[in-house]
Amino acid sequence: MMRRIPIIAAATSLALAACGDGKPSTTQTVGNAGATLKAGATSLSIPAGALTQSTEVTLREAEPQHQNRVQRVEVEPRGLSMAQPARLSVQVDDANAKVKMHDGNDDLVEVEIEDHNHGVYKTSMHQLGEIEVELEHGRTCSPACGAGQECDDGVCKADDEDEHARVCDPVCDTGQECDDGVCKPHDEMEHGNPGTCTPACATGLECDDGICKPHKGKG
Repeated sequence: MMRRIPIIAAATSLALAACGDGKPSTTQTVGNAGATLKAGATSLSIPAGALTQSTEVTLREAEPQHQNRVQRVEVEPRGLSMAQPARLSVQVDDANAKVKMHDGNDDLVEVEIEDHNHGVYKTSMHQLGEIEVELEHGRTCSPACGAGQECDDGVCKADDEDEHARVCDPVCDTGQECDDGVCKPHDEMEHGNPGTCTPACATGLECDDGICKPHKGKG
């Protein structure tokens, strides 16, 4: 079950600390060779060639909101565009939750499963900024699932995942998932991906899994 950038080679410095509010934060100088930053349950993989000059990048987790259903991840310098997209992954500790992600404009972004074994979900970032990870809790299972099973939106299913499996570092490319330390192709998109709305949504609406819905303002 889920449990819980002239060109300089590689990263030249690394600092890992807790923010003033106790949330984890990482700052690292990243060059043309790229790097992976980790802060708590969040990982940011910047591929080689994404940044053309040495840049100090900060990854931090902010305080969860709305009864811990929304986790905010901040990446600085905000608004910095990259030649290759970075991959942001977040581990969640609720096996019975649907995961959605919103960017700094509160628009839905595409979400993929990175690692079934560890409950890790990922999205691509073409420029650094803020991502909100929203958990929609599924229906509970009553009676509770037995040993060797997990609750999937009200249905007990066999749990064949291995929490001790190896993770992938860096995060797997889009269209791949981590299987015991090895990136392999997959064609499964997680719940909450933005889908495609045809025709495009009108002003004030956003595309939510193929359906145009009122755009939620940031509160």
